[in-house]
Amino acid sequence: MAKATSGPDDRSAPVGESRLDRVLAAMIVGIIVLSVIAIVLYVIGTASAWPAGITTTLWAVFFFGLPVAIIIMIVVTIRIGVRRRRENQRERR
Repeated sequence: MAKATSGPDDRSAPVGESRLDRVLAAMIVGIIVLSVIAIVLYVIGTASAWPAGITTTLWAVFFFGLPVAIIIMIVVTIRIGVRRRRENQRERR
């Protein structure tokens, strides 16, 4: 028996699956985890009187990490919405 090959018109693949979307999703998770770790270390560092340079760096990671993760989430959401709209328009034709 011959194995069926999937072409560009294969409808079995999920809508939101692309390599870029998976990479961006992994980046979101990584940035959020890093930000949470940074804020926990910041709290520990201020309670333990760590030098100001270390705690400032940890605060910067948290302060910039979460907004970047939110921006990437918005980008992924827009990409998936555009892809779904295109697929719906193709199905209607």
